[in-house]
Amino acid sequence: MTRRTAAGLLVALLLAACGTRLPDEAFEQEGQLVAADDVAEGTDGSTAGGDGSGAEVTTTTTAVAGGTDGAAGTAGGADGGTAGGATGGGAGGAPSGPNQASDVGITPTTITLGTIVAENGVLGDAFAPAARGLRAWTQAINAKGGINGRTVVLKTCDDREDRTRALACARRLVEQDKVFALVATNTRALGGAAQYLNDKGIPVIGIPITNSFARYPHFWSGYPNSYPRDGKTVGYKGELMWLTGTYRWFKTHLNVTKAAVFAYDIDESKQAGAAFAEGLELEGFEVTSYAVSFAAPSFDQAVADMQRKGVQIMVDAMDDGANRKLCDAMARRNFSVTAKVSTVVSFGEKVGTNYNDTCRNSVFIPGDSIPYSATNVPAVAEFRSAFAKYQPGQELHQWALEAWAQATMVAEGVRGMGPAPTRKGLEDYLRGLRKYTAGGILTGHDYVSPADYSTPTAEDCFSLARWQDDKGGWVQATETFPFCYPDAKQYSTPALEQGN
Repeated sequence: MTRRTAAGLLVALLLAACGTRLPDEAFEQEGQLVAADDVAEGTDGSTAGGDGSGAEVTTTTTAVAGGTDGAAGTAGGADGGTAGGATGGGAGGAPSGPNQASDVGITPTTITLGTIVAENGVLGDAFAPAARGLRAWTQAINAKGGINGRTVVLKTCDDREDRTRALACARRLVEQDKVFALVATNTRALGGAAQYLNDKGIPVIGIPITNSFARYPHFWSGYPNSYPRDGKTVGYKGELMWLTGTYRWFKTHLNVTKAAVFAYDIDESKQAGAAFAEGLELEGFEVTSYAVSFAAPSFDQAVADMQRKGVQIMVDAMDDGANRKLCDAMARRNFSVTAKVSTVVSFGEKVGTNYNDTCRNSVFIPGDSIPYSATNVPAVAEFRSAFAKYQPGQELHQWALEAWAQATMVAEGVRGMGPAPTRKGLEDYLRGLRKYTAGGILTGHDYVSPADYSTPTAEDCFSLARWQDDKGGWVQATETFPFCYPDAKQYSTPALEQGN
């Protein structure tokens, strides 16, 4: 059960968008990202390239400025080919025979997938790891012969964290590029395109930065939840459901009872902060909440107050830049905590340099996937090998691994349909998944709907990573993966962001 993250932690990730408050005009220059060597750009802006292995790669990266389409070619793509550890529904028993042009985006020789990722924008390349992981996946699967002999054609579009551009991206991918599905979407602006994509019946699999994944029936969260998703109401009767397992873990394993919660003075952050505080209180924590000015965040007074109160654990609904300022304020007062609970946006190599000595080794990140450092897991080792080969020099990041896992899930669904895959068949397959792990990467996901939200407790299975200098970076903090509480407390908060 992953509602803790799908409806909770990633509300905080939505707030990552609140970090750098520069005007959009400051980012008018488009960037071009090249994923492989020997790229030959076509006249239509597409690229085909390789790594010298002879594997065919077909990808296009589009950067949309305002409402005007502008294409920038990029080579990339890939799949992991690792067995998913899933029980699927709707895709089994597929007929054999020659491949067919069975649906939009499907030909006898190709399958066209798309994604919308904010690779540039107000937060720079904060969301870009998902696109990089997807490119590595595409090149890796094509090197193995594609999906049932079909070459994967990857079409990406950079909306630069802008809702108007997100809609322009969606229109281009659907109407011009004729994509079969969107995979590993990762942008805070997806709400600008959500209604359009759902109306067009496009399966959208991605990282749930917005509540679109808790509202629209054609949206499938990479951190699966079991909300009804009727297209009208976010979550369950307008409520987002949360579980308290991670808070219980901190209290039990780190012997902490005094907590601080930081949130901005804007609705989305206040919603998340209030939910964090309630979850902590339900597990017996003494909680102090701090409201931070979004326009001019300052932390010295709050740090002094935490020091007086003996705060041991901090949980926040702020962006990474504000967290670094908070760490700097803690260093000025020589104040540290046992645990500083952050979000997946910080789950990369840069935490080793971006966080000071006061904070760095106390950073924990809860989630629904095993850390990308877990090379003892064959699927993770496969990802890392492909990422190093096809995305050389790029930062390892958890979102890249999760994009790989989402693409693997889609590939397995398509493969199971045999020669005639369809969008409906893919969604039937997703709907039927039970405890899906993508080869041990995920905690065990399903999309059972409706779930029972009337019970006071529910199973909460999660991952918990921690940065430790003496162990080379990220390590799995829990003794097992996944770590589960069968009786975590279940509670709800109103959904203030409507996903559109």
